[in-house]
Amino acid sequence: MNYKGKLLISKPISDDSFFSKSVVFITDYDLQKGAIGFILTKIYHQKLSDLVPDIDSEIDVYIGGPVDSDHIFVIHSRPDLINDSISINEKYYWSGDFEDIKIALQENLINTNEIRFFIGYSGWKAEQLENEIKKDDWLVKDNEDLNVLIWDNNLWKKELIRVDKKNIIWINSPKNPKLN
Repeated sequence: MNYKGKLLISKPISDDSFFSKSVVFITDYDLQKGAIGFILTKIYHQKLSDLVPDIDSEIDVYIGGPVDSDHIFVIHSRPDLINDSISINEKYYWSGDFEDIKIALQENLINTNEIRFFIGYSGWKAEQLENEIKKDDWLVKDNEDLNVLIWDNNLWKKELIRVDKKNIIWINSPKNPKLN
């Protein structure tokens, strides 16, 4: 299966504290090389202008994952403005020329609901993601209706219920239900 463009929803009882109650959007996938994705459910404590001083923007930044957390990454819907963008699917792109991104922001050519910034990313080496899915660490869902560029504080709960309404029993569980 090709996981590019799909959502990974962490299982309610997860031993991984970093990915607990998270939704990850897979932006790149290759069975031999691995997968790259970005967590959609963790907001970073600084704004874009705090991290990139020459961009005067109070846009939120999100924690994309534990890998390469000293770099900024981007998902967007404007390849017409951002050269060298990498297609995820017909709606979304990631990466691209950072100078084009800065110009688009400075000249108000791009709206905040058309771009999302991340510190770090989530990465899996070859077959690692497949093994985690086989171990039942993740629920996999097609992304037909979710706008991954818009923050939703309740995203994990909503997606968990969309996968299976029986999951409603888990939406208010503590971070580690095993400690209850």
